[in-house]
Amino acid sequence: MTLRPLREDDIEAIYLACQDPTISAFTRVPYPYDREMAEEFVRGCDLSYRNHQGIVFAMEVKDSQSGQAIFAGTIGLHGISLSDHCAEVGYWVEKSHRGSGLCTAATKTLLDFSLNIMGFRRIEGMADYNNLASQRVMERAGMTRDALLRNRVTKPNGDQIDMVLFSITK
Repeated sequence: MTLRPLREDDIEAIYLACQDPTISAFTRVPYPYDREMAEEFVRGCDLSYRNHQGIVFAMEVKDSQSGQAIFAGTIGLHGISLSDHCAEVGYWVEKSHRGSGLCTAATKTLLDFSLNIMGFRRIEGMADYNNLASQRVMERAGMTRDALLRNRVTKPNGDQIDMVLFSITK
C-alpha cells in the first residue's frame, strides 16, 4: 500500500469509484457524483493544502497479476487547526478493496505521519453510527472511541444522524 498526492490522472478513477452509493451514504461525497465533481475535488486538494486546511492522499495498491499500481481510495486530514495541533482524518475506499485491511493500514500510516512527522498532537475521526466498518478501521488503527455525538450531521435529504467520535493523541 502506498499513500501519494492526488494527480490529474486520478480524476477518472475517483469519478468511477464515487458511482457507488455506499460512499455517499457514509461520507459527505454527494450522489449522484459527476466527473466535474471529481475534477474539482482533485484540483481543490492543492489549494486546501496550500491554505493549511487539509491534505489528501490517494491510496494505491499493486495489482497482483500485472504489478501495476491501482487507485484504491482516498485518505486525508481536514479541519486542520495548526494552533491546536489537531485535525480530523477522513477516508473512503473503492468497493473492490473494502475488507482487505487496506483502509486500516492507510489510516495507521497517516496517523503515524501526522503525529510523528507533521507534529499534530491529536487526530480525530468520526464515523456514522451505522458504519461499523469505519468504526473498526479507527479502532484497529489505534484510535479510541471518545463519544457518541447525537444529531451531529445533516444528510442532503435532511436526515439528522449520530456520529461516533474517535481520537488518538501524542
